[in-house]
Amino acid sequence: MISDTIVAPATPYGIGGIAVVRLSGPQSLLVVHKLLNNNNLCVNLKPRYATLVNLQDENGVAIDESLVTFFEAPNSYTGEDLIEISCHGSPVVIDKIISTCCHFGARIAEPGEFTKRAFINGKMDLVQAEAVASLIHSQSEESIHLNLRLLHGELSKKLNSFRQKLIDAVSMVEFELDISEDELQPDLNNQVLAIVTGQIKQIQGLLSSYKQVRMLNRGALVVIAGSPNVGKSTLLNTLSETDRAITNNLPGTTRDAIDVPLILDGVPINLVDTAGIRQTSEEVEQEGVSRTFNYLKKADLILLVHDPGLIEVPFADYPKKVPIIEIVNKVDLLTKTELESIQRTHSKRLFLSAKTGFNIKLLKQQIKTSLGISSSLSDNITITTSRQQRALKHCFDKLNTTTELLSSSRIAYELVSIELREALDAIDTILGKTTPDDILNNIFNQFCVGK
Repeated sequence: MISDTIVAPATPYGIGGIAVVRLSGPQSLLVVHKLLNNNNLCVNLKPRYATLVNLQDENGVAIDESLVTFFEAPNSYTGEDLIEISCHGSPVVIDKIISTCCHFGARIAEPGEFTKRAFINGKMDLVQAEAVASLIHSQSEESIHLNLRLLHGELSKKLNSFRQKLIDAVSMVEFELDISEDELQPDLNNQVLAIVTGQIKQIQGLLSSYKQVRMLNRGALVVIAGSPNVGKSTLLNTLSETDRAITNNLPGTTRDAIDVPLILDGVPINLVDTAGIRQTSEEVEQEGVSRTFNYLKKADLILLVHDPGLIEVPFADYPKKVPIIEIVNKVDLLTKTELESIQRTHSKRLFLSAKTGFNIKLLKQQIKTSLGISSSLSDNITITTSRQQRALKHCFDKLNTTTELLSSSRIAYELVSIELREALDAIDTILGKTTPDDILNNIFNQFCVGK
């Protein structure tokens, strides 16, 4: 049972009109009454009503005039007595309120501790807790829409349905093992196989959409690459509608990667302009080329830019599994006849002019198609974190092993039971029913303080 009371700012550090300080724990009311310089608990803080109060420190010196809202356990975010103090947004005021709360018996909250307490107290499962963190870091409206659905428990409901089906299958198998009478469950094999194959199909659907949803949440990494002086920086400026990158006719202008975030039809993109790839003896440029290949290894999509006078074959060091859109830039410098001739020879390339904007709209569409993402992804129920993906993949593998065992000429139901239980454990890990403490700590440490 949690016995201590925690305090932290729930709003970002800095100067603003208002800020919020949050307390949670069994001593929350007592701490606030001391802030009111009134140890008599007859002061009425009506649950879910804001009360205007004057806050004082331990010496009776005024701190601020604030609004205090009391959320009584268990009807609060954490499931404990929780109080939110809306004060003036001065860092000095905020620090003073927090230090005074600590003097009166509270302690500073660790990152994510409010949400961790909500999880421990059964206010949400681990999938919903992760949705809180993702919602805070959402970069687009579509990402917000997706994570709100997860926060409301739609993925948890689906996973619990998987879990119940697996419990049914395990129960049937272990009943067969416990009862030795012949032909007690004559259709056992087909029944269990039907359950398992049905879950495999649904789990496969969740796994297949993970990469796209990860990009929807965190942003897809799109890297612009190619030889020097092919117009990579101009393309970055045109796509992002900024003048972020310096452009010049001289090759080698870009020495370090330039990262620009943008939203493409509701999908967040991290667009990166990189140093031109070529053999060079200059130490700084060599480092730039090395960094280019580091970005290419992490890319979700590569925009490989060519000069119309020299359309090269992609370098051998390009990642093989990363999709590439090959672009022939600077077509504004070509005559109509020259352009038509090159297009016939290189029909699979996209011809555009980053300078004039010719075919930029078509490039944006190809980016979306190549990444395989769309705003409609937020209408699906899917996993969103690498932790969920790993656990669900383990469940998927165990269920596939189960189908192999059930398809053998002589079925070893003891092994079937073991595989099904491991698949069930994987689902429990996702929901947080059997998740080790070190994994829980790692998850909640990624949260901001105050959440």
